[in-house]
Amino acid sequence: MKYQAPLEPQLVDELFDFWLPIFEGQTDVTPDVLLGHELPHSRIIVHTRRLNGKLAGACLVATSEATPSLGGFGEVATSSDARRSGIATALSQQALDDFREQGGQALFLGTSNPDAARIYFRLGWRKLAGANLMVNISNCDSPEEFLVDYFRGLGSATVRTPTPADRAPMIPLLVSPHDWQVLDFNTSMLSTRYAVQGSCLGLYRRYLAIADDEQGAWFCASTAHGEIVGLSTVRLEDDGSCRVDGFAHRNHLGSWQALLQTAVDWSVGRSASQIYATVSIEDDEKRTLFESLNFKNGGAGEPFDLGGRQVATLRLELQ
Repeated sequence: MKYQAPLEPQLVDELFDFWLPIFEGQTDVTPDVLLGHELPHSRIIVHTRRLNGKLAGACLVATSEATPSLGGFGEVATSSDARRSGIATALSQQALDDFREQGGQALFLGTSNPDAARIYFRLGWRKLAGANLMVNISNCDSPEEFLVDYFRGLGSATVRTPTPADRAPMIPLLVSPHDWQVLDFNTSMLSTRYAVQGSCLGLYRRYLAIADDEQGAWFCASTAHGEIVGLSTVRLEDDGSCRVDGFAHRNHLGSWQALLQTAVDWSVGRSASQIYATVSIEDDEKRTLFESLNFKNGGAGEPFDLGGRQVATLRLELQ
């Protein structure tokens, strides 16, 4: 069966009773998403299979009306007594077919399960370098070709507050290999050029958590057609200071200053005692960009782990 949010509360309860034990309590979306709380921004489709009236398999696809060409595929699960019955394959194929019928061109998923990955591969998904993610591209381009073409010739971008419609459009930006090691310290986001990215639909929730308690905010640089080409964050800390951070795709690096200025403005509006950034000592270009906004060396910051290697950081303070 196919369902589109908003789903009936009873079905939502049944789905999460089914998913939570399988995914050890870590789902990509929350019940309110399936109940329709993100309308009209997001479009969530759930596909299910039943055996003898009992839920035996389920999955979901997240897209938006603004960018139906991109989607995130997740929560693919089967019950223990339905494994190796072909249900996962049938659900995945049904979800993919429906996505393409709605104009979908690239459907992303995350998996670290080699058995599941083999199923997805047979259905046309291909692994992205530097990530436990796969993407199924309708025109059969490689993931690398798709990402290069996707960010070519998009035009100018405007900085705005994100919405749930950006859940899928964030993915190409965050899984592209960037030159900077650290994309964002506030979200612990590292470039796939240096570290493995294991999340897909969960990337949106990671950024959303910045603002959950109203002690932070995040912003995106978006083109006229909804492509996300940059992200920034700001977090108010217990001592009254604010840490800002962010990045942009290399084809749209001109958006970086506007993204960071928006984060700085948020900090000023909260009367931050100090506005600062943490930058890897190896990210020279990023440090230079912060210095162009009048951030000055404030001493050594906390080191971070990059694939088992400790990398030093600098604290840059706005003067």
